[in-house]
Amino acid sequence: MKWDFLKVDTLPRSPPRARAISIMAGVGCLTGLISSLPSPLPDMRLENPEVLINAEGVPLHAGIVFGAGVAIMLRLWSSRDLGKCLLAMALIILAWLAAVNTANDVMDAVVGSELFDTVQGAKASREAVGWILAGFVGGAVGAGLTAFGSGVPAEEIRRPEAWGVIVGVGALCGFLLYPAASLDQIAFLFVPWQAAVAASIAYGIARR
Repeated sequence: MKWDFLKVDTLPRSPPRARAISIMAGVGCLTGLISSLPSPLPDMRLENPEVLINAEGVPLHAGIVFGAGVAIMLRLWSSRDLGKCLLAMALIILAWLAAVNTANDVMDAVVGSELFDTVQGAKASREAVGWILAGFVGGAVGAGLTAFGSGVPAEEIRRPEAWGVIVGVGALCGFLLYPAASLDQIAFLFVPWQAAVAASIAYGIARR
């Protein structure tokens, strides 16, 4: 087995698609596990507008680690331009922040609404719907911006059939927010979401 596609002194090229997907899924699992560790930093928010940057359950390092993992693989497989790969990493970090805050906004909107009116169990039902919609919308937003960032060094990702898969996978995996929140196990969201989105990126850039 040749591993020259991992060398930085050769022209960038990806391995065959099946192997690339497996490798990127592994990278996503690793970054997902690291992302699931509680943040050692204090809660951080911006005011006017209110933007959540870091919290114990939604740590900033999740975006940093995932962004770094994807950027490293893009440098190995798509572009030797370090500036483009660093820009991709920065955009993926912003994608994480956008996903988290979008999910928070959706959750707040649903819980604060009059959905289910005043029937018995309405509050619990609103919370359940809020978690489901927040995960779906937040997952789609995060995946979409991740695809945008990945497309900076990887032109292959700019094709609709490539970024469309990434967005769709991110949105579907976002549904895992509900069970992850219910069980208080954020790894149930982070690990599969990052693994699946990373694998989708590999699907878009890899050789058949």
